[in-house]
Order: sequence, then structure tokens, then C-alpha cells
Amino acid sequence: MRTAFLSAALLSASICTNAQPQLETVVTGLTSPTDVVHAGDARLFIVERVGRIRLLHPDGTLDPVPFLDITDRVLSDAGEQGLLGLAFHPQYASNGRFYVYYTVGTGNGSVRLSRFGVSPDPDVAYANQETVLWSTAKPFQNHNGGDLDFGPDGFLYLAPGDGGGVGDPANSAQDLSKPLGKILRLNVDGAGYTVPANNPFVGVPGALPEIWARGLRNPWRFGFDQLTGDLWIGDVGQDVQEEVNFWPAGSNSGPNFGWRCYEGSAAYNTTGCTAQGTYVAPVQALPQSDGGCSVIGGRVYRGSLYPAFQGKYIYTDFCHGRVQALTSNGVGGWTNSNLIGTGSVGMASIGEDVNGELYFCNTSNGTVQRLIDTSVQVRVSPRVYLGGPYDEFAGTMRDDLRTDGLIPSVEPYTAMGLPRVATGGNETLGGTVLNTTGPNAIVDWVRVELRSAARPDMVVAVRHGLLQRDGEVVAANGTAGLSFAVGAGPYYVVVRHRNHLGCMTANAIALTATTTTVDLTAAATPVWGTNARSPIGSLRALWPGNAIMDGTVRYTGEANDRDAVLGAIGGVIPTNTVAGYSLSDINLDGVVIYTGAENDRDRILSTIGGVIPTNTVTQQLP
Repeated sequence: MRTAFLSAALLSASICTNAQPQLETVVTGLTSPTDVVHAGDARLFIVERVGRIRLLHPDGTLDPVPFLDITDRVLSDAGEQGLLGLAFHPQYASNGRFYVYYTVGTGNGSVRLSRFGVSPDPDVAYANQETVLWSTAKPFQNHNGGDLDFGPDGFLYLAPGDGGGVGDPANSAQDLSKPLGKILRLNVDGAGYTVPANNPFVGVPGALPEIWARGLRNPWRFGFDQLTGDLWIGDVGQDVQEEVNFWPAGSNSGPNFGWRCYEGSAAYNTTGCTAQGTYVAPVQALPQSDGGCSVIGGRVYRGSLYPAFQGKYIYTDFCHGRVQALTSNGVGGWTNSNLIGTGSVGMASIGEDVNGELYFCNTSNGTVQRLIDTSVQVRVSPRVYLGGPYDEFAGTMRDDLRTDGLIPSVEPYTAMGLPRVATGGNETLGGTVLNTTGPNAIVDWVRVELRSAARPDMVVAVRHGLLQRDGEVVAANGTAGLSFAVGAGPYYVVVRHRNHLGCMTANAIALTATTTTVDLTAAATPVWGTNARSPIGSLRALWPGNAIMDGTVRYTGEANDRDAVLGAIGGVIPTNTVAGYSLSDINLDGVVIYTGAENDRDRILSTIGGVIPTNTVTQQLP
């Protein structure tokens, strides 16, 4: 993959006019991310070129401890070297096996395929238990390929690139005695690997039986369609064209994609080559004069959140960074379009989460972004009571924070480190919303999450709203209902508050653009888990006292919430008080108090039962 920057002139292809695609940042601060992969669960694994695999949890938090760290053996001196590919075994949940592809040694080095295993801690792998399965020396530093993927047949596919240099000087991509410039297909279910019996060159004299396809220059990124099993390949061009290749599922006839005879649709070096029609033509040849320099092969969108993307092959380029799509024209061809007409240099990979949503790695700015469509929406009107400020005699919550002028103008949860998802985050108060008194007066900000119906631990959309005294959650401008940038479908609905335990519906609820009411104040509304809400007569409220915001209310022991209250007032004189907008202000009266009437410590004790101070109450979220 070349890394020179070229100016990004827009392609003449049409811009998609119905959807409003956008790349939303998921995580920042990464070191040259090169790949993003799921392991069959709600987590995402981010490959860093230097030799680390980072773990992104379903709630959007990046684990500070790497899942795998092999920086001690990865050669990453040149821009196309490093830890380049990752694939989890289809039975990873039971066997714990995963596979990485990286450069090793010195100078030009070698490329290596290795197997690792996960430790008893599912978030940490055994870095010192490596099984090298395959390796080959490199004649040049560049064109290392690097992608790995399991096909629908259960075999591992590997694309090592043509070995580098200019113009494939050794003609490796056409030479069946060499692994370079090929896609290899391996059975890795045993101790090492074996060659599938139906590989196309098994038994062919002089041919490596591992070879499944040939004629590729630097297929940096490829992927299988989740629905059909078809293979899509982004192959980086030489000087004139980038190309996207397609091969149908189930065909093991040994496709030849034409390099170095042809670069895209253009002749390159036809010495010893057959007629152009004998090679597999690209479904899209992209002129580098349009700003591209290294096509980044993508994925066919098979997610559920954004219907306008369904069935499109979505890809990009390292240099111009535009998000492009190929759509079937219904007669065997493909129509190219720009989904996002501007971009930034550094796009290195497009991966999927377990639900088929797409994520983009940018190795230059150290980010991972997700593709969303801001034109779609569902609307929810939640109702919830907070146990801290709830007044049983009045049958409503107090609004002391509002009357004391302490409610922040911008939602506080993003600043606390909770992720923005599907345009949710940094909502700002409407101009007069805090002037309202009575039952519609504002109590505080709350966070409302939509979670995947298939993976209830995966947050797919977020909005922050204002909680009224009567329990209704309204938008930041005071209007009823919250809008979420996802398509219609079933979702779990979660309401969280900064110093209360969150609560989630027990079932996924069908949501549409028409507002759906979700009443978590009603005892009849089923919720996830047990003891998920505090009973107040016939009503229900969120448990107060989570002053450390760790999902558990504790009165004693390590990381207890009582000490957080004591620390907030100074920790020396327990009769001290401190005013302000604080996590330790459990009852939301605008003052942190440790002793005496209306103190916040007693609210913690009451939540855990008030008799055995070692009791705990844990948030019932998956």
C-alpha cells in the first residue's frame, strides 16, 4: 500500500441523495490502527501496527490493557510493515483460537501467520504462547498484504501481497511456485495447518497447493459478504488504476485477477501473458487521477440500523478517504457512488461488528469511526423516577438543581467518558427550558441508550435528555420525545443517571419514527435482571447512591460510595458541606452533606438495606 498523499478531487459518480451518511468517531488516541475485527460477540478488537491488539468494550470504552502485545517481535520500521491482520476462529467461543499476520525480522523481513489463544481472562490473550503456522521471506519492504478472514467454508484465507518493489519484478503474482501475489486458503483446525483437498492447484505439478487465487498486487483488504459468502477484494494499483475485484461464493476454480499483466483494466506488462479476457476483470477500476492511491477494500453492508446501506459494497481509499459504494444494477454490473464525498488521508481498514455495522480505521489520526445514516430516526418518550430526589409525600421529584442554577448547559455524560453513539452527545439546553416550574420543571440530565436486540450489551444509539419532576424525559429543547439516528426495529431501552443505577427494559421494544412511551416508573413494566429498581409504594425508581459511577452501590469496603461523599466535603470534618453539581450529591439538592438532616450518606445506606453495611446493590445491565 502506497502512503503518498494525492489531492482528492471528487469522483464524477453521483452522491447518494436519500441517505445522509456520516462517519462518527468511536475512539481516539490509538497508535496507527490497521484493522478492526469482532470475535463473535459485542466487543471490537483494534489492531495497532506496532504490535498490539486493543479491546473496545460494548459500552464504547477502550480497555487500557492490550488484548495482545507482541511489540517485542513485530517488525514495524517501514510504513507497510507491522501487525497487519487479525481473524478469530469461527469456534472462538469454545476453542479460544485467533490468528494474526505480521512482519518479523530485520530489513525486508518476513511475513508470518501465527496462532494465539485467549487466557482465562476473556479480555487478555497469551502473548507467550505463539504457534507459527506459515512464513515466507520478503524481497522488499512493501506489498505485505496483511488481511486474514475465515470464509463461509470455515477455511482461513490469507493475502500476502506480491512481495514489493515496482511492477512485480519477479513476476511473483503469476508464478504458481510462489506464495506472493496470491490468496492462500488453509485449514487451520489442527495443530498446524493442512491444505483443503479442493484447493484449485492441489496436484498441479510445480504449484503450491495452498494457493486459491493469483494475479494480485497488494490486496491489502478483502472480505466476505455475510449473507452470500461472495468475496470482495480491494487491490492496490501501480501508477494508473486502483481496482475492486469480486468472486462468487462456492467457486474454487483458481481465479487469476491479472496482475502484473494488467493493472485494473489497463495493460501493464503483458510479456508472456494471455488475452485480457482470460483474466478476471475488476468490477470497478478507479483512476488514480481522481485522488486515490491505495484502495481500501471494504464490506457489503448487512447491518440492520441503516436500511439505505443494505447490500451496498462500501469501501474507501487511503489518500482521499471518501466513502464509496458499489450497488448492483440488476443486470450483472455495478454502479459506483460516493456516500461521503470528502474524507481524510489515512484510511486503512473497514471492519464489521457482530451485527454487521461498519467501522473505519484511520492509521494517520489514530481513530476508529463508525458509518451511520443521520437521515433515519426512531423516537422514544421514557418516563423514570430517580430515588434520590423523589419526594414520597409530594409524589414527584425535587428540582433543587434547577432552582439553584446548577444544571449544566451541556449534558455531562460525554465529559464523564461515556461514548457518543449515533449522533448522541453534547446536547445543549434550549434557551428557556429551565424557566418552567411545576411538574414539568427540570430535575437533571439523564442518558438514554438503545441497545441491540441481538446483543443487549451493545449500545447502538444514545441521546441525552432532561428529566422533569413528573418523570417524563424530554429533549434538550423541552419538547417531548427523544430522536435516535437509527432505523426502525426492536431495541432495548436503557435510562441511566450519573449517581443512580441504570435500568433497562426486559424485552426489546419495536421502535419507529412515531414516538413510543417507555414507562420505567410503573411496576408493571418488566425490566432486565432482578432488583433493578427501587420500590416506592406502587411506583418504581432508580436506585440512588452510585457516587463513583461504577454500577454498584457500596457503603463499606474498597471503592465504596460513602467515602466518595466524605471525600467531596473534605474528608476531615464530617459536618462540612459543599455546594455544587456533584456525583456525591445523591439526593440532588445541590449540596453534598455527610451528617445531619438530608445527608447523602444515609441515602447510600438506605439503598443497600440499611441494616448490614456490607450489602451491595448492583446495576442490572448486561
